[in-house]
Amino acid sequence: MSTIVDVSGRLGEYMLKGWVLTDNICPKCSKVPLMRSPSSPIISFCANCDAGPPSAAQPQAVDNSGLPGPSLRSSRSGSSSSDQSRSSTPPTEISNAPSSAIFVPPIETEEMLRRRQQSDTASAEIGKRMLRGWAMLADECPNPTCYGIPLVRPPNAGTGRDPRKECVICGTVYVDQKDAFGQDRLVTYNSNSVHDRQPTIIAAPPAPQAATSPVMTRGKATQIPQPQLVRSPPLQVLQPGAAHVATTSTVSALDASADSLVLSLHALSERLNILSGGSIVDPSLIAQTADAISKVSQALTQVKQLQWSEHLAHSA
Repeated sequence: MSTIVDVSGRLGEYMLKGWVLTDNICPKCSKVPLMRSPSSPIISFCANCDAGPPSAAQPQAVDNSGLPGPSLRSSRSGSSSSDQSRSSTPPTEISNAPSSAIFVPPIETEEMLRRRQQSDTASAEIGKRMLRGWAMLADECPNPTCYGIPLVRPPNAGTGRDPRKECVICGTVYVDQKDAFGQDRLVTYNSNSVHDRQPTIIAAPPAPQAATSPVMTRGKATQIPQPQLVRSPPLQVLQPGAAHVATTSTVSALDASADSLVLSLHALSERLNILSGGSIVDPSLIAQTADAISKVSQALTQVKQLQWSEHLAHSA
């Protein structure tokens, strides 16, 4: 019986000669798989138990390369000749055109150049103001001519934060204000607003008086009126505390309510103009704004009627 090294060598030798290693285990030694002849008649033998295959099943002469001789070479030559007679695949044409479309940058229009120049100007101005203590905000200028320009806030005055927000391009100053829906919106800041003005009563100056002076003519003196301007007294400004009609708390509350309603009406009107003049019109928002304007107008009318009734009651 051969050793393991001999069995492995014999298996490799016969596999090079064309023998097939099967999955059938030798029934004698129960260790080594059987070898099968490459051609008919099919003969099996064990590389461990048998000394070699029978002489009738010996393969044909093998050359130095370990491959079967004439028969295998003839079959290979036949297959190669058949391969040569077979029509070959035509060469693939290589196209120089790119697989994807070439990206062409868009042509810069006059509007694009204007927006770029505006953005550069805003960046430079905002940088200068931030060095002076200004703060850049997340809000953008609602002016349609200002394209995405952020607003800036002045440095804090005292302990409170300055509510003003300024655009460095158009110079418009805005403040936050609650609209009819309770949301913050930017409105144009007016230093002479209704709440800042104090009512004053100005007395009308007296009309200038014409003085007459005698004029001498031939033979007699006659009185010819000659206008001479007389200096009028200075204007007298009466402060609210000196007014003759005392304003009650009810009248003051009605006046404040009327002022607030007027401001709300102006804000809603501006909102309606913005919604109707935009590139995308939302009918639902326009309808809500119009409904809010109608309700504010009705409330303002009722407040005006109450003011008139209070004034009549005090005058009586």
